[in-house]
Amino acid sequence: MSAILSPITTVELLCLTTATVFLVKDKNLFWRNNIAYLIVVCLTEMVIGRYVSSKYHNNLWVFNIFVFFEASFISYGIYHCLNKYTNAKVLLAIGTSIIYAFYFGFIIKNGILVFNQVVVSVMSVIFVLYCLYYYYLLLTSEEVPEISGNPEFWWLTAVLFYYFGSTTVNLFLKLFMSIKIGAFSIRYIILNVLNLILYGLWAYSFICRAKQRKSLS
Repeated sequence: MSAILSPITTVELLCLTTATVFLVKDKNLFWRNNIAYLIVVCLTEMVIGRYVSSKYHNNLWVFNIFVFFEASFISYGIYHCLNKYTNAKVLLAIGTSIIYAFYFGFIIKNGILVFNQVVVSVMSVIFVLYCLYYYYLLLTSEEVPEISGNPEFWWLTAVLFYYFGSTTVNLFLKLFMSIKIGAFSIRYIILNVLNLILYGLWAYSFICRAKQRKSLS
């Protein structure tokens, strides 16, 4: 059990539990789909990836497939958040097309057994730009939202922190791998912190969504 419950998988499970408790009765498709996505995350990290690794010694293809679902769901979530302020269909279609082009282009060239780091970097940059655009729309909106209880704001803020941080880690990968604090590299520590921020803020956004839903009923 200790091998399965790492710091990252622990926060993933806690986030899934929070989503299940607060979103299971939500009528909005996006918010309910957070539960399904987090189930996929937990299964990939704790079950499928570990099983394939123990049986075939290479589980990178599992995570390559997961990256496709990750890119699709995060794009869907960003669309949900942006769509409150603007018609985001064309903008999201362009970004998603770029991500998919890099995704399938890499696999065609290198195969599915090599981790698709290229598309991870590309989608991270695109997601950060989308998040910054959301903040611009938020700041220029005539309606000033109550940010402290705004579920979309916190969901997207989690995405911004995680993917901006991931981009930084990728840019300085060798440096962060070489510096260690005790037994752990700076890269390992940063990735754990980024996951804590992502799933912690998502969990908070789920609570905000439940409160919002209750106030509107």
